[in-house]
Amino acid sequence: MGEYMRKCVLDIETESLDPKTGRIICIGVKDIETGEIKVFHCPNEEVMVKQFVSFFNRNKYSEIIGYNILFDIRFLFAKCLKYKISARRLFSTKFTDLMVIMKSTRSMFSLNKAGTLDEWCEFLFRKRKTLNPEDVPLLYQGGGIDEIVEYNKNDIEMTFRLWERIEYVMRL
Repeated sequence: MGEYMRKCVLDIETESLDPKTGRIICIGVKDIETGEIKVFHCPNEEVMVKQFVSFFNRNKYSEIIGYNILFDIRFLFAKCLKYKISARRLFSTKFTDLMVIMKSTRSMFSLNKAGTLDEWCEFLFRKRKTLNPEDVPLLYQGGGIDEIVEYNKNDIEMTFRLWERIEYVMRL
C-alpha cells in the first residue's frame, strides 16, 4: 500500500466534552497497514499534541477512520488553535466516520439513531468497552493513566474491527 493510501484509526480520550474547558488525556492511532497502535500521552497537553501532529505528518496518512470522528477532530483542532500548532495535513485528510455510516449506511443525513460503538461491538463481536467513558476523567484525576491508555487501545481495536466489517459488507 503506497503512502497516498495510508489509513489510520484515531481515538482520543478527554477530560470533558468541551475542548475549551477539558484537556486531551491521550491520543491513540492504529496504522491500518502495519497494525501498530501508538498512544500519545503526556502531562503537557501542548507537547502531546505536537508529538501526535509530527507523527501524523511523518506517516502521511490519507484517511482517518473513527467512531464519531468529528468529536476527536474538533477537539484536536481546538488544541491546535490554542497552542498555535500548524496541522494542515491532519485537517485536510479524508475522514471516515463509522457513526455516520451506522446511522444511515451511507454518508447522508439521517434521523436514525446511530447506536454507540459499544452497542455495535457487543452485537457483532460480543465485545464491550473496558470502562464507562464517564469514568475516564475521574480515573485521570486519580492517576490512572495506564488504565486509560489500555481503554483507548481497546476502543481503537473495536473501531478497527467495526471498520473491517463495514468494508467487507460494502465491498463489491
